[in-house]
Amino acid sequence: MKLLEIAVLIMLWTVTVWRVPSAVRSVKQRALWTAFAALTLSMTLRLPGVMHALDDRAGVNNLSTLVKHWLGMIAAGAVVDFVVAIARPETGRRLRVRHYVALTAMTVMAVLFFVFVPRPREVTDFFAENAGNGWATAYYLVFVVYLGIAMATATWLFWSSARHASAMWLRTGVRLMGIGTAVGVLYTLVRFGYMTTRLAGLTDGTGDVAVDNATDALKYVAIGFILVGSSIPAFGVAWRTVQDGRQYRQLQPLWQDLTAVTPDIVLKTGLLRSPRLRLYRRVIEIRDASLALDAHADDELRERARSAARQAGFDPAASPAAEALWLRAARGAKARGAAPAGGTQEPAADGIDELDFTAEVERLVQLARIYHSPVADEFLTTTSKEATA
Repeated sequence: MKLLEIAVLIMLWTVTVWRVPSAVRSVKQRALWTAFAALTLSMTLRLPGVMHALDDRAGVNNLSTLVKHWLGMIAAGAVVDFVVAIARPETGRRLRVRHYVALTAMTVMAVLFFVFVPRPREVTDFFAENAGNGWATAYYLVFVVYLGIAMATATWLFWSSARHASAMWLRTGVRLMGIGTAVGVLYTLVRFGYMTTRLAGLTDGTGDVAVDNATDALKYVAIGFILVGSSIPAFGVAWRTVQDGRQYRQLQPLWQDLTAVTPDIVLKTGLLRSPRLRLYRRVIEIRDASLALDAHADDELRERARSAARQAGFDPAASPAAEALWLRAARGAKARGAAPAGGTQEPAADGIDELDFTAEVERLVQLARIYHSPVADEFLTTTSKEATA
């Protein structure tokens, strides 16, 4: 169990440090970072050396226990703040109410801890030492009840928001976090049940160690699901960034070829840092260049392009092969200085905002591949010879 605790603690510190930049940029991510930071500090206070160092320096027996529980409550509240921000942003004005509830619970715990809970000496396992004590049980019940309500609220919000997540990686991450908070609810129920039965005398101290180990295991499972679930969306964003950069480069030759004869459609904006924005801009300019070359492709050329695409094994209804062929020929005509042929292509019905952007990028990548293929080279050669004959 100790090795597992150290492994979880290392992961928590890693994720907490890794998420610092995102916490600076985003309010929602700041709430999640706060949850991890508070949880990491709480778990760190479980280490005997850190625990006794704080207690000895403060001169208060088991002060680390109170601080550890406070940090756990802060972490739970921050998780709720995070999921509310993504699932129910319109309820953000109730943020102060949730914080006041947490502050009230923390204040009650402080009063019980300093005034009523007996602490004659420093102990390593405060839970086992005080199980069955009325004031200590009251102290623990305030903690677990708040924690249970926070985790139950987060579970409900995570699972309800997962249904509306568009990206699979985001949906998966949110559901895993919901599983983690659900395990957190189970943790609080086990703690609550055992402490109340110990207080009522229905159980004795022989089960303390077993319950402690069981609830620790539940806690590590909950943390593990939350860690993995919160990381999946981040990896999903990173993967999308890689994909955007790759597709941007795949469209570069097509973009260069089309904009060489339609330079006016190139947007005069500064360098965009975001790969998604650069790809978005590239798609817009390729579409605009295609519309600009439309006048150089008459009905006869388009029909020939469809026929050539079928002969090459493409399905004109499912593939952009015909468009790639007539676009290559139209670009050639424009480069030769030929007069417009009076194309009849209807303007795109959907603007860029109405498009399925992912599907459009994939279509353009396929079009670009065919545009530079031997089939397109042959089609261009044939149409150019006939035009200049």
